[in-house]
Amino acid sequence: MSDYTVLADVGDSIVQLLWAEIQNDAQVNPLIDNQDRISLQSPFELRNNNAVRLSIYLYRIVEDPYTKNQYPVPGTGLKTRRPPLTLDLYYLVTPLVGAPREQQIVLGKTMQVLYDHAVLSGTDLAGSLAGSDIAIRVVLNPVTLEETTRVWHALEMSYRLSMCYAVRVAFVDSTLERFGPPVVEKTSTHGEVAHA
Repeated sequence: MSDYTVLADVGDSIVQLLWAEIQNDAQVNPLIDNQDRISLQSPFELRNNNAVRLSIYLYRIVEDPYTKNQYPVPGTGLKTRRPPLTLDLYYLVTPLVGAPREQQIVLGKTMQVLYDHAVLSGTDLAGSLAGSDIAIRVVLNPVTLEETTRVWHALEMSYRLSMCYAVRVAFVDSTLERFGPPVVEKTSTHGEVAHA
């Protein structure tokens, strides 16, 4: 089960994972020397902040089209609950360190970590996701130059070295429950009626 905090929890999970890998990397750790240097704020919000070195910005959320027709799930007692809302989350990953070489090193390490940990589960998860059996996929999302330009235009900034990632699938549980009548009759494929 996922709480409505899942959006924030996925972001926290990504930051937690990146820091766990970066803190042991002798080349990247001098550039990102503590977890506070990785932020979920947009590059625009961080433009005057020299302390943050990596932005993991959630810039788009869409309903996952492949999981829209799910059956209701068990609720409390004899009630059923609407199936969870399933979301795909899109992140803009932007290194904010100074020189181009340093930006490329930080972005390369970030891409390596997210490639090696393409499925976040178990101890990789934070917040309401921690300790659950949920698995979340993190995949590189190559976007067109036009879409990238639109994102940076919306941020009111000139383009910077960055990559886009898609996180699939985040579940937001519904709180709506209703009584479902028990099954008392079943029709077989041959037209015969069987009584329960």
